[in-house]
Amino acid sequence: MKTTGLYDQRRRGVTLVELVITVGIVGILLAVAVPSLSALLERRRVIAAADEVAGILSYAKAETNATNSELIVRFDPDPSNAMSCAIVATSAGLNRCRCYRSPDDVCPSTTQRSLRLFQLPKTHVKFDATATSWAGTPNYIRIAREQMTIATEGFKVDVVGLKHGNALRVEFGVGGRIKLCAPNGDMTGYARCA
Repeated sequence: MKTTGLYDQRRRGVTLVELVITVGIVGILLAVAVPSLSALLERRRVIAAADEVAGILSYAKAETNATNSELIVRFDPDPSNAMSCAIVATSAGLNRCRCYRSPDDVCPSTTQRSLRLFQLPKTHVKFDATATSWAGTPNYIRIAREQMTIATEGFKVDVVGLKHGNALRVEFGVGGRIKLCAPNGDMTGYARCA
């Protein structure tokens, strides 16, 4: 016959003091880990958005060569400031495409066609296109077959995280080369922008 003493009863469970200490340690670990996890997630989002913008520009270059036609890449500012957007469209007809509109209505009442659309809600990341001198109308560039440069001077798209400020820049450089760089030099794996 086995008897249970007071010692055996205490060993079966966790005391309140042990539980409070464990919860405190877990809380401290979470307080340290959450900010760095948040910054890591933002960096990943910035990289993904910058890759998509670079992909849009690469797509436009390749498509002009495949179709032997001029294309327009628009980076229209959203009047409601709810999203960042980009669109690759044909250049036929009036230039009425706007990337911030509903996907079904980005090119209304025109012979222009949307070939590729990227709309990013401004919840974690935003991007804006700028230039030192736009060739024609601001916020868009024209890409023609076998074009090695664009008429817009100093064209770049800055992709920025809204919480921690992580940033990448997409540049359409000399020879039609699309380059990603870090304007602040703080993104591991990317060269500092010149």
